[in-house]
Amino acid sequence: MAIRQSPKYANVRGSIVVTPPTTECVSLRELKQHLRIPVGMEDDDLYLGQLIIDATTWIEEQANFALISQGLKITLDCWPGYHEAWWDGVRQMPVTELQTAARARVVEIPRYPLISVDTVTVYDEDSNATAVVIADVFDVDAVSRPGRLSLKRGATWPIATRSVNAIEIDYTAGYGTSANDVPAPLRRAVLENAAYLYTHRGDCTPGEAYAKSGAMNIINTYRVRQL
Repeated sequence: MAIRQSPKYANVRGSIVVTPPTTECVSLRELKQHLRIPVGMEDDDLYLGQLIIDATTWIEEQANFALISQGLKITLDCWPGYHEAWWDGVRQMPVTELQTAARARVVEIPRYPLISVDTVTVYDEDSNATAVVIADVFDVDAVSRPGRLSLKRGATWPIATRSVNAIEIDYTAGYGTSANDVPAPLRRAVLENAAYLYTHRGDCTPGEAYAKSGAMNIINTYRVRQL
């Protein structure tokens, strides 16, 4: 049995949607065509529209996707590799001196594909906010999935001393602003999931619909798996 705790290189929490998508990746018309609902039948339109949202949300949560571009926020209690306060009257050194592992210099951005990291804000013990100049401190990797916020060589982590939610990172993620920007298989997964929820309404949970509709198999070919 190991007596040393495994280092937690990232303590990223779930993303909060700050700026929702301006459209859905599947339209009401497409879902009605898929279900072969005759033209002119509008009784269930509101319900169908909600199912599109439900199916999209479920898929995004399960796979950490952002399909249509959206603004999100994550909060951290502290920077990676820094979990205990080191005191001797004053702070003695930048936290990068306490952890040299390469992964400890990186914050993974949960939702992908990452478009941009927009703001980084840190808070002191009195909850005073300081905006970080991202270009001076970080390199942003929008190619990897998930995306990464990496500390520049020679830079130190901005001081964030509030006991909880000391760091806020606002970012934009998604395939684009239009449904056509989303890969066709992912749009089909949303369509299949929403259709299954409609045809089995009252008889299945969102998780069952995700698995039995075939949406999960499609998503698994796109999702990033980590050890």
